Amino acid sequence: MEINPTTAAATAAAAAPRSTDQAESAGALAADFQTFLTLLTSQMRNQDPLKPMESTEFVAQLATFSGVEQQVRSNDRLDAILEVLGGGGAAGLAQWIGREVRAPGKAAFDGAPVEVGTTPVEGATKAFLLVRNDFDQVVARLPVDPAAESVEWTGTDDMGTPLAHGRYSFAVESFDGETPLGTQAGTVFAAVKEVRIADGQQMLVLEEGTRVGLDQVSAVR
Repeated sequence: MEINPTTAAATAAAAAPRSTDQAESAGALAADFQTFLTLLTSQMRNQDPLKPMESTEFVAQLATFSGVEQQVRSNDRLDAILEVLGGGGAAGLAQWIGREVRAPGKAAFDGAPVEVGTTPVEGATKAFLLVRNDFDQVVARLPVDPAAESVEWTGTDDMGTPLAHGRYSFAVESFDGETPLGTQAGTVFAAVKEVRIADGQQMLVLEEGTRVGLDQVSAVR
């Protein structure tokens, strides 16, 4: 795809303020991350030995800590992706079309295994993959490695019975023992068929009809 030099220059100029804003946002989030770490460390150091912090409360704070850390890392990866694809200008957005992106959404199951991206939760000792059909009904809840960054769904329910071909979405429940640590949406690869700008927000329309924002994309191929 050829890009007019004048258009490219205008795109770069328009993207400069955006890049500055992203850098400032990333710096602010990193600062919040360090502040959270300092507060948690101080809380542990100065807790009353006669009334120590409840284990469930401690686990919940660690889960929050992990979430902030993952957000910082996700923002770094997203900035790199945006830089590769030319930023948020018109020329850059056109380059998303036809590419496969990993984002929360539905995958078309046709009998072949589906790769699902997951976000490990610090402290999780077990996890379950939730599979929902196109009617948002849970049709499978399968144990998975809590430390895995991706899992493979072979198209079966809890009993190993093959499910019908169709569209499915995914989520991962994480636990420390029996204590729930949260549920994160699973991500799948899908091709981008359209790019839209609505109310100033840039949206990708995936092949299965799902609409996602650029900030929800974790990988491109």
